[in-house]
Amino acid sequence: MHKIHWLSVAVATSLTQALGPVSPARADGTFLQADLGTNTSDAVFAISRGKVSFGANFSDYEGGWSTGAVVTRDFALGGIGTLKVGPSIGRTLSDDNWRLGVRAGLERYSPTRFGHVFLLAQYNTIDQDWFALFQAGNRSGLGLELSAGGSDTYSERTIAVTQKIGDGPVSIRAGWRAFAKEAFVGLSINTY
Repeated sequence: MHKIHWLSVAVATSLTQALGPVSPARADGTFLQADLGTNTSDAVFAISRGKVSFGANFSDYEGGWSTGAVVTRDFALGGIGTLKVGPSIGRTLSDDNWRLGVRAGLERYSPTRFGHVFLLAQYNTIDQDWFALFQAGNRSGLGLELSAGGSDTYSERTIAVTQKIGDGPVSIRAGWRAFAKEAFVGLSINTY
């Protein structure tokens, strides 16, 4: 399918540097997100405790499904963000067995005058899987997300609008998957 678009990576890197000082990452937190579209559904789970993070995901899409998990060691890179590196395991509909790999990711949270910006870029050796996320939110809880991802078996670009419910960690989501040509709705819980 589609390979990494290096221009996108360069733009994300430039944005990261232009955003200014990075806020220390909150070490402990939990993230859960589920999205549902006509032909596609996704669920993502992540938890961090100290310098160790665990993540799992499941995607069901037209023509197949994929699932995976990762455990990473988190390294704070002063002024840049947090580097997360560790072993991964994954499987797709076409796999006879689970496959092992390595995932590396860089994330950065920056407070801004209007709220915050969060950037994430990650790569997994299983199926040359990659993902990039730009997220901006204001103080009233309204947010915008742009993401791109791909591997040897899929490719997608997504835009979503999010709104926090009250002062808690729950947000509702709605968006568009460009390649699947479908709308989706979802829910997320973020205690980071």
